[in-house]
Amino acid sequence: MSFLRVGALLGGLLVVAGCSTVAPPSAQAPAPVAQASGPAAPSQAEPSPPAGAAAAKAVPAPTAAPARTDPLASLPAPTGRPPQAEAPVGNLWDRIRAGFAMPPLNSRLVAEKERFYLERPDYLQRMFARGSRYLFHIVEELEKRGMPTELALLPFVESAMNPVALSHAQAAGLWQFIPSTGRAYNLQQDWWVDNRRDVVKSTEAALDYLQKIYAMHGNDWFLALASYNWGEGAVARAVRRNQARGLPTDYLSLQMPAETRNYVPKLMALKNILLRANELGVALPDLPNRPYFVTIEKTRPIDLKLAAQFAGMTVDEFVALNPAHNRPVIAASRNNEIKLPADRIDAFMAAVERHGQANRAFATWQPHTLKPGETLETLAQRGGIAVAELRDANDLRAGQRILPGTRILAPQRAVEDETRVERFDGPRVYELVERPAAYHTVKRHESLATIARRYGTTVANLKAWNGLGKTAAPGTRLIVRPASAQTLLTTEDGDRRVVRSETNEPRIMHAVLRREPAEPERQAAPARAKRHHAAKQATRRAGAAAQKTSAARAKPVAKKAPAAERGDAVRTGSGKRSPQRTNKRT
Repeated sequence: MSFLRVGALLGGLLVVAGCSTVAPPSAQAPAPVAQASGPAAPSQAEPSPPAGAAAAKAVPAPTAAPARTDPLASLPAPTGRPPQAEAPVGNLWDRIRAGFAMPPLNSRLVAEKERFYLERPDYLQRMFARGSRYLFHIVEELEKRGMPTELALLPFVESAMNPVALSHAQAAGLWQFIPSTGRAYNLQQDWWVDNRRDVVKSTEAALDYLQKIYAMHGNDWFLALASYNWGEGAVARAVRRNQARGLPTDYLSLQMPAETRNYVPKLMALKNILLRANELGVALPDLPNRPYFVTIEKTRPIDLKLAAQFAGMTVDEFVALNPAHNRPVIAASRNNEIKLPADRIDAFMAAVERHGQANRAFATWQPHTLKPGETLETLAQRGGIAVAELRDANDLRAGQRILPGTRILAPQRAVEDETRVERFDGPRVYELVERPAAYHTVKRHESLATIARRYGTTVANLKAWNGLGKTAAPGTRLIVRPASAQTLLTTEDGDRRVVRSETNEPRIMHAVLRREPAEPERQAAPARAKRHHAAKQATRRAGAAAQKTSAARAKPVAKKAPAAERGDAVRTGSGKRSPQRTNKRT
């Protein structure tokens, strides 16, 4: 996509950009995409689909809009890529087929995956319908780089073309970037946005990464795709293992996890289905060879709901094109782009103009610090929204007891603060966490040490909390965790720490670890005599030279004092060591 600046509107609120200069797409937008809980592989529970394949069908391009009035009529001429003629292919499916360049993969798994998809025509139709929004842009980018268009089918394998898909490994978006790889490829991830879900930015990052691993593996697309799924290091190690054994190093010859083994066959199966769609009876949705969306560049914040309203779209439809935004207001400083269907741009710009001329706010959210006596419930009531909506806007959990001093995003009409949204990095939350006491009933043969280990405490704590001596009788009910109340602070960067703690847990200034031998002198004396007698016998049996050696060995043994006499060292809470006083017998 090349952005074409067309001009500014209403004091620098918006700048319009387009994908190309071809005619706009269908006026009928596909139905919204529901959020998935993991990578949308066919074997998993699918995300809620759009209404069906019919939703992706195009209608004739609308007639040219009438000439705009000021301030739009005087905009400068567009800059960027020159206008291009319509491609010689009839639709985007033909264009994709024309760009296929990967060799066949001779594996029974390809046929298995073909059968899998063909046995689920509804699943295929839902994926294709979702893809109608994004495929033109992906194909454009692939062709610019000279990459095979089979790769345009990769998001079907990765996420079922669901831009909000999220895997158990926290991989997100069409291309399923994990957080670390996303950051490595400049995909911003913060409280405001997650650009792993941005269609344009994530596509650029994915193609950059694919080109890198393609070159790394000697221009082998199958190994590159295996690396994309399994990791470049894992594939490189598998290749080296086969080289060391004198075995082939192609994709089919490597030992790899089942997921990776099935990964490329899924892509090849989809390719074969597209090539033989008519023969197989697969009804592909009508997909014109023209861009589906254009981009608005903005310089001021705007409510997500308001932007959807200006475009004549539902919020779900708007989010399907703008899934990177995490908040109900789109902050220009975090992400200055809005994507809209190409045929909605005129209506959107006209609505923006009317709204601005009426001096109405474009953003109705702003930062606010909770005052004493102020709660989320009172804020939500004043703002005319549900408490759940306010919590969701700030990623707050239900049941959290939020304290004064907390800084959140709040409805503008509910607060008096004047801090701008652009200076807000995320919530700063003080919350009260109360924890009730926990108890344990002592069982037979259960020691205090065993109980302490189970509950992550110490024997000294158990004794102090329960007023115990050395042991606790079976059936005794012990406090194993005292009741407590803590004030926790979660900062804007996600750091969470205790800033105040109130508990009935006794403060132990220091702990002394003692050995408790019974009558140490009585135990030590016989042992000393026995060692001395053994030394004497050894001396008699040895010669004069051996006598000296034996005496030297016997002397320290015979004179070694027991622990109680030596003043055994004990540990204190300060970490220092001090002698224990004892009364020595004379």
